[in-house]
Amino acid sequence: MRVTTNLIFNQSELSMSKANERYLKVQEKIAEQSDIVRPSDDPNGAGQLLRYDADTKLLEQYEENMTLATNALEYESVALQSMNTTLDEINRRMIQSQNGANSQIDLDTLAGEMENLLASVADLMNSQDSNGKYIFAGTNANSPAFVKDSNGFYQYTGNEAQKSAQIGDGVSIATNDSGKKVFQDAWTRNTFSVTGGAANFSSRVSDQGAYDSFLDSRFINPSLGVTPSPNDFQLATIAPDQFEFRDSSGAVLASGTVQQGEPVTFNGMEFTLTGPIGSTANFSFDQPARDNVINQIQSAIDALRDPSLTPQQKNEARLDAFTSIENTQTNIATASSSVGARINTIDNRTEYSASKKIFNQLAQENVGGLDVFKASTELQLSESALQVSQLLFQRISSLSLFNSL
Repeated sequence: MRVTTNLIFNQSELSMSKANERYLKVQEKIAEQSDIVRPSDDPNGAGQLLRYDADTKLLEQYEENMTLATNALEYESVALQSMNTTLDEINRRMIQSQNGANSQIDLDTLAGEMENLLASVADLMNSQDSNGKYIFAGTNANSPAFVKDSNGFYQYTGNEAQKSAQIGDGVSIATNDSGKKVFQDAWTRNTFSVTGGAANFSSRVSDQGAYDSFLDSRFINPSLGVTPSPNDFQLATIAPDQFEFRDSSGAVLASGTVQQGEPVTFNGMEFTLTGPIGSTANFSFDQPARDNVINQIQSAIDALRDPSLTPQQKNEARLDAFTSIENTQTNIATASSSVGARINTIDNRTEYSASKKIFNQLAQENVGGLDVFKASTELQLSESALQVSQLLFQRISSLSLFNSL
């Protein structure tokens, strides 16, 4: 076989190229700090690395969602806490207004203070986050949650939907609460109405707790409405000094003695006879209603400012406000508790996500991690092989038959 100069040259060049390729591969592994730079290095290991990498990226997306969700919930939490504090301040001034020593000027002053605080409540109900989105407007977050209508009453204009954020595989969490649920749907004070014979009686709810219990005992769910017949009652006065409370069937529910000007009570309801013995009064439960606390407090403020109203009428307006404040604060407490529970859930998921990312890192290191000592040795060997190949190529490239002549 004849060995030509070209064959020797090509073989030497090929050896040098392979040595250089091996050297560059080792350098690349060291630079990437991984034993698997290309899928061809370890097809099975490369697939595992891709799966771990994809899982880590998904966890990072969940972490971003959790950060945004936490921010939204913390905004809501601050708004709820501020509103609760402001309602406490209004409640305190409403109690001060009950002092019989107050003049109309004193009542006007307290009404002005409460109105300023009420403006803060309205602002908090229309709270916005850092992006200018209305927190309590449901998914209609580009518009205010509560708007004042032509009659001066605040109405809820958002929706009842909740926004949610996915924080894990199959795990999502609500990032807001509807203002309708927290504020608009607060129960107002339960009352009753005299439908006949009112001219001969004055009436009021004297014991709200007893009246509410009576209402609840007759209707499992007052929010579904009251029907006429079982809710109609009659107070009859009988000569010479007797009274009877009767239901719609005529059955006597309570009885006793009565005097003109002296009150008689029945399940938290108080009646005072102002007309003659023999007078009757027909009365019934008022339909339970819901309204936001701003409207109820504003009505009480207007009543305090009205010098034409009697002390009892002013007090009825106060009681409406007290009930609305109490029920709204109950809703706020429920919402705050829910927000806190959701933040805790996010915190737990954040810890889980961080732990899983560490696990993925360790798994990737086990599959494709670089053995530094082995790589350093291999780099030295490949560098030496490359140097030898280069030297050999130099020697061979200088060979020629003319050198032997």
